[in-house]
Amino acid sequence: MAVVDLEKLTLVGLNVEKDRILERLMAVGVVHLNDLDLASSEVLAQWSHLITKEDTENAVAELDTEIEQTKQALDRLAKYVGDKKAMFVPKRTVTVDEFAGMAHEQSQCRQIVYDILRLKREQQELQNEKNKILNLRATLEPWQALPVPLDFAGTKYTRVMLGMLPLSANLSRIQEDLETQVPASHLAVIASDKYQHYSMLVCHRQCQADAEAVLRKHGFAPASFGELSGTVAANIQRANEEAAALERAFQEKEALIAAYAADKTRLELYYDYLVGQREKLLALTNLAAGESVFLIDGWVPKAVSAELKRILIQDFTCIVETRDPADDEEFPVLLENNSLGASVEGITAMYGLPNCREFDPNVVMAPFFIGFFGLMLGDGGYGLIMALGALFAMKKLPLDENQKKYAKLVLYCGISTMFWGLMFGSWFGLAYFAERPLWLNPVKDTDALLTWSLLFGVVHMFVGIAMRGVNHIRRGKYIDVLWDVVAWYVLFTGFILILLPWVPALNLADPSAYTDVGKKMLLIGAVVLILTQGRASKGIIGKLLSGVGSLYDLIGFLSDVLSYSRLLALGLATSVIGSIVNEIAALGGLNSIIKILVFCVIFIIGHSINFGINALGSFVHSIRLQYIEFFGKFYQGGGKPFQPLKYKTKYVNLKD
Repeated sequence: MAVVDLEKLTLVGLNVEKDRILERLMAVGVVHLNDLDLASSEVLAQWSHLITKEDTENAVAELDTEIEQTKQALDRLAKYVGDKKAMFVPKRTVTVDEFAGMAHEQSQCRQIVYDILRLKREQQELQNEKNKILNLRATLEPWQALPVPLDFAGTKYTRVMLGMLPLSANLSRIQEDLETQVPASHLAVIASDKYQHYSMLVCHRQCQADAEAVLRKHGFAPASFGELSGTVAANIQRANEEAAALERAFQEKEALIAAYAADKTRLELYYDYLVGQREKLLALTNLAAGESVFLIDGWVPKAVSAELKRILIQDFTCIVETRDPADDEEFPVLLENNSLGASVEGITAMYGLPNCREFDPNVVMAPFFIGFFGLMLGDGGYGLIMALGALFAMKKLPLDENQKKYAKLVLYCGISTMFWGLMFGSWFGLAYFAERPLWLNPVKDTDALLTWSLLFGVVHMFVGIAMRGVNHIRRGKYIDVLWDVVAWYVLFTGFILILLPWVPALNLADPSAYTDVGKKMLLIGAVVLILTQGRASKGIIGKLLSGVGSLYDLIGFLSDVLSYSRLLALGLATSVIGSIVNEIAALGGLNSIIKILVFCVIFIIGHSINFGINALGSFVHSIRLQYIEFFGKFYQGGGKPFQPLKYKTKYVNLKD
């Protein structure tokens, strides 16, 4: 339940075995590789004329292209094997030998991918051609009543023009203008739709310009049919035949693609193999190599280092050394926690991993995060839904490790919410339970719940200060525990005792006894802090000024304590909104089937909204209390994650 102990690993092997060694390390998946910088390493700099780093940029780019093409091929095959793109898809298991065997099938798989993508491109070309023909047909359909061929331009003495007039055009006015200004003309409306009128103008050839001028005033736009000839009906028939032929060709290509559906699992394995090869190429850039040998520098969990060393020396010609990190040496952070602590690792990771030499806060933080979440959501019915949903996901869905952690977090938060629902008598806002709380009713006993919320906050922050002491002890700074932990306990406890008479719902018989003790503790704590908190500063005056300035944290402490009033506020919000939803749902009564159905609809929708909003609020505010009030007391953070070299597979799980 802490940061895992790591050992520094140094491996020197033969270049001829480099790929095999890297593949073995990826299969084991327990070694974090360091990037060997030739310029910054004093040891390597002395031999820089003999050492090189492999440039894999072009090879990685080629693999990226091949990976993307394989992904496109798999996406194209998805419809033939019933893929539903579900969020949780189980991976099939293959052996490491099967996985490595894809190297011999690479050319075949590459050809399959090429064929699928070629057929896909040909289909796209056919579809584009079909779309052009369908667009042409759509253009011709309004002209089906045209009595002349499309390429008919007129006779020896007449001219025929086809075009469109806007729907807003006044046809009667246009006819009048033509009769007045161009008597030797006639305008016929072939068809109309909701956009425009499809028109044919017939006029004497000498009057063509005048007729066009009249029509342009009314928004006339000439129609162009390119090189089409013959009647509209004949052209539409021809378009239908061509579209049908293209559709048949399209379906033939579709059948050829469908035939590759049997190769989908093979391509999935090929995809993961390519991704693994890409990871291996990237790992090569972290190595240093000479003419015959190469060097690996990294970290490995102490618990498995001896076994890994044995395997490598047994199977390869190499030298492997491991050692504990130096006192001033930073190493990546790998966390190992029980189920409760592991469930909140994602919460801590969003803030930042712990420093490699500080205490992992997850196990300590988990009860507070889960407890505060449940207190703020506070409705046992909502907690029951969360717990049942989490149990269903854990039992029925193929979750990976991170998804399992989040599912457990939801389960624990659901259980916590049910607990507080029992304490507060809050189950879907029902009045029957509100009148029978095991502890108190938040609506009726607001002052008492506020007092307890502030007390929970004090405990939370005091634990945070204790964590600061734990980190001091881990670093061997035992005396600093007195100045940075005990002294603050004395100061804050004294401050709390002084404020006790003003705490809501706390009736003290003789508050002066508490305030007298509080004043003395406050004075003692302040003197010790003034004398010690500036010990890192230079000069006596600087030390004293820093010590006096540290007392400002007393104001911050009061502010932090008051921020825990959000526990009361959100708990009240859930309870009150839930009861209001029930009242609204029951306004019409329950004396008919229709009214009962209306009640159920309002009840379900209202509580769903209340649940969603307040669950999100409880999550956010519980995180906020951890990040600001808790972590602010001790957490250093800044750790770099332990990222072992391993196969990052999407479709398969590997086993030895």
